[in-house]
Amino acid sequence: MLGHQPGYDDAGVYKAMEDAVAAGKLRSIGISNYYTKAQVDEVLSFAKIVPAVIQNENHLYYQNIALQDYVSQYGIVIESWYPFGGRGHTAEHFGNSVITELAEKYGKSSAQIILRWQLQAGFIAIPGSSNPEHIAENYDLFDFELTEEEMQRIRGLDRQARYENW
Repeated sequence: MLGHQPGYDDAGVYKAMEDAVAAGKLRSIGISNYYTKAQVDEVLSFAKIVPAVIQNENHLYYQNIALQDYVSQYGIVIESWYPFGGRGHTAEHFGNSVITELAEKYGKSSAQIILRWQLQAGFIAIPGSSNPEHIAENYDLFDFELTEEEMQRIRGLDRQARYENW
């Protein structure tokens, strides 16, 4: 279970989730839409259970590597919502020239290149789809690996540009 975003009585909300873990009703808890070190530090100041994940907007153009690096010391992993840029931006991400070049090189789709990058970069990516073919394609990521140079090229696409601002 995730606390959705910073707001009223974050400590109380988080304590309720911790109580649910203690009662055996939840196995794991985390937070969502916490984008800065200060926001994470606030949660860590009252948390008895370190969040397992921080679920944030994370895609080619908003990678927030600084937060990922910071929270890794606590064993916290970034989970990406909008791994393909979200509604209205997917085509832009799929059509990015670096992504299409790599897709052609590996004989994969743009979606597979983006998901493989997320996986190799240490993110959890959960793409949404109701199309069985897309679901199968999204899982077919384990027969290739991007080189370090290719990972750096994708990292270079980061513009720190979020599409949603809470």
